[in-house]
Amino acid sequence: MGNSLLPKVIAIDDDQLWLDQVPLILEGMAIVETASTINEGIAKIQDGFFDVVLLDLNFEGDERNGLDAFRMIQGMDRGLDVIVISGETNPQKLIEVFNFGVTRFISKPATVHDIRLAVRSVTIQREEREQVLQMSSKGRDSDINPLIGNSTAMRKLRDQVSLLLEVGAKDILLQGETGTGKDTLAKYIARAMEPNRAFIPLHCGAIAEGLVESELFGHVKGAFTGADRDKIGLFEAAAGGFVFLDEIGEMPLFNQVKLLRVLQERAIQRVGSYEERRVNFRLIAATHVDLQKAVQEKKFREDLYYRISKNVVRIPSLRERKEDIGMLLTSLKLTKKEKPVEFSQDAIDVLQSYDWPGNIRQLRDTAERIINLSSGTTIRQADVFRAAPEFAAGTRLLRGLVGAYGTSLIANEKKRFLLAIEQANGSRDEAAKILGISRATFFRRIKELGLARGYGKPGN
Repeated sequence: MGNSLLPKVIAIDDDQLWLDQVPLILEGMAIVETASTINEGIAKIQDGFFDVVLLDLNFEGDERNGLDAFRMIQGMDRGLDVIVISGETNPQKLIEVFNFGVTRFISKPATVHDIRLAVRSVTIQREEREQVLQMSSKGRDSDINPLIGNSTAMRKLRDQVSLLLEVGAKDILLQGETGTGKDTLAKYIARAMEPNRAFIPLHCGAIAEGLVESELFGHVKGAFTGADRDKIGLFEAAAGGFVFLDEIGEMPLFNQVKLLRVLQERAIQRVGSYEERRVNFRLIAATHVDLQKAVQEKKFREDLYYRISKNVVRIPSLRERKEDIGMLLTSLKLTKKEKPVEFSQDAIDVLQSYDWPGNIRQLRDTAERIINLSSGTTIRQADVFRAAPEFAAGTRLLRGLVGAYGTSLIANEKKRFLLAIEQANGSRDEAAKILGISRATFFRRIKELGLARGYGKPGN
């Protein structure tokens, strides 16, 4: 193993004789630097990169102790593992050390075997953590920018996300229908906040109930059948980064209790262990479920809901932002035989006439299907109808309008009605007046144009 692959260790201790021995003890398994004071050690950590800190508790002539140094190291948020090596025997002081969340504690006098074993164990844990991060990064990112679009709904979403980034929100809840891009927005927020930090996803509804706790908190060897080695959980692996719990509304109630404790105390216990470990992470949760309704139905814990809903972001459905479809298709950078594909305006008009229950995910899949069945690289109205007959047969009224006027005219008429509705702040009476038509005509036309959702009958 080359030196570039060896972990970097810094020993901070006021015993110079001991510091002189550390490089010899760890020869061949780590690159070692030393510091004889807290200030010197903190300065070196600030200026360089280290994997592990060997830290003493008591420093002669300094009112501060090793726990004060540990606080400063945690404040730098470098994801370091700290091994305390001390001759401290005061039980209360030792309890305080363990409660602080250090990675390991070794009593002095420590043997060479003790030191090497501790560093090797911590290094293995760090390698496991890196493997978890690499596995989590293999998932396919969406090709669509999660904030693209000029619709009113998207302008509001951009403003909300900008505010969250500005204040550095620690725990965020994303709400939106299936296919709206909650996972893509979660990655965007994480990278915008902390571009060099981990992003570790877990789909709460796609993992067996009995394994959720092990995935989140880790387990120790022998904790259950098949646990043939220690395993770190997602919260430990995050190491100051982000844990993304997708579809948190599907998490079993039993595990919701344990999740609440982690969020409140930032501490976990591995399955099969009584040892408490401090964890540092940001949480982004996402759900398509109405969590308030789930709370009323006793399917989701009320205390957990209030804990994760301090910063709620609602992602609009595609039917709320149909005017963005052209931009979304362009951002996909779709190709056919390695040549870029373009959707004509009449093809976009047809796509805008549909309600898209599957949202952006459905749009992407449909666009790829249309391209595969088309003959050229310019997609026109006829290509859409041929590949996706459901657009031509959406409703009897819409079919009649398509046949009589063509999709471009329909699109323009929809834009005219949508503008009037927006100017009237949603008032049907005011919108009808702006358009210069009666209420009855207004309701008939919005029904024909597929805009009647949420307006009810004229008499209501």
